[in-house]
Amino acid sequence: MTMVAPGAVSLLRRLFQNRLALFLALFLIQLQFFTINLLNTWLREPTDGWELKIAAIDNHLTPNSLWLIPYSIGFVLSALVPLWAMFTMPNRLYRQFVLAMGTAALAGYLVYILFPTYVTKPAPDQVPGTHALATILRDSYEVDAAASTHNAAPSQHVFYALINMCFVIRFRPTRRVFLTWVTLGTLISASTVLTMRHNSPDLISGYLFAVSGYYAGLYLGGRVTDWLGDGDDPIVLPELTLRLQQGIRRRLSRLSARPS
Repeated sequence: MTMVAPGAVSLLRRLFQNRLALFLALFLIQLQFFTINLLNTWLREPTDGWELKIAAIDNHLTPNSLWLIPYSIGFVLSALVPLWAMFTMPNRLYRQFVLAMGTAALAGYLVYILFPTYVTKPAPDQVPGTHALATILRDSYEVDAAASTHNAAPSQHVFYALINMCFVIRFRPTRRVFLTWVTLGTLISASTVLTMRHNSPDLISGYLFAVSGYYAGLYLGGRVTDWLGDGDDPIVLPELTLRLQQGIRRRLSRLSARPS
């Protein structure tokens, strides 16, 4: 044990000091949502577990496909904001952010496994409209019936959106950033219910996991940074990440230099 411990400590030190490795570790954790979802679909009946509902709210909703827009934005931002943070946030805040997201996700997976929840989606013909978004929402219900029957509460869309919101505001505490991200967090949260991909208790539990994950991340990231002693050091990016950053900047520079 004494021979293993120094190696484990060294591995953790390298992980937390390598921003790209930390981002990839978080992204790998996020991808496990699909693994657990498929396992729940294969190993459980669609109605195994619990469907959490507040009848006064959930029984009076109709699916609105326009809300797929903020729903999709939330899906993309759950990966893009941590990627942006890798390049920009100071050491302490970046670790706090990644650990908040990872802690909330892992705790959510434990709930999905031990306390499976599901949502009874509307029949495809209950989605009004003939436009593309309506078609996509109908198709999504059919896909869910085949490969995504559980993992309802807590809503990952909600807790990722709110943790993103909190850390971006913490990093850039301006009025414009505050209003932008509060609006985004509100729209993404509402979209989970108004597309009827979740019930309202899934949203509420997502809020609780967001708050818990946020404070867990602040604590754990602070402890790790104090241990490493690099809280005030400049951002150090791996060579591969620097090349990626330089390539993106060159591409943007060429685009901005083109005549309109």
